[in-house]
Amino acid sequence: MTNVFASKIIGLAGPVVLAGFVASTVGAVDTLGRAEPKTMVMFFPVESAALTPEAKSIVLSAVDAAERVRAGQIELAAYSSSDEAARHPALTSRRAEAVKTLIAAYGFRGHVIVDEEAPDLPLVRLGDATFDHSAILRLAEGR
Repeated sequence: MTNVFASKIIGLAGPVVLAGFVASTVGAVDTLGRAEPKTMVMFFPVESAALTPEAKSIVLSAVDAAERVRAGQIELAAYSSSDEAARHPALTSRRAEAVKTLIAAYGFRGHVIVDEEAPDLPLVRLGDATFDHSAILRLAEGR
């Protein structure tokens, strides 16, 4: 198998891997017995902490889900690629702060815990830095 062919296969598998990761984290149940996602993944533009309309929608969904299942906190881990971090050392912190600020603006009354030492993403690498431009939101019980 050539490297080009392998890269194309891995690139096509990316959405499936992401869908499987997100689907495997469903488990919180709201007051009506509907399953709510416990973990949500959002993406940033390269070298930016700006929230796209899609990212804002995901943050709003996380806040709504946290309220429905009465989650006491939202855990947040932001990421940037090594290239981005070399050029913009504070980019990961700015991404986390942008998400945290929007969570507060949407009225979440629980705690927002920012994981400053987030581990590597638990996803298969796709041959590019797609997942390095992300933030992961996880609903959790308050402490």
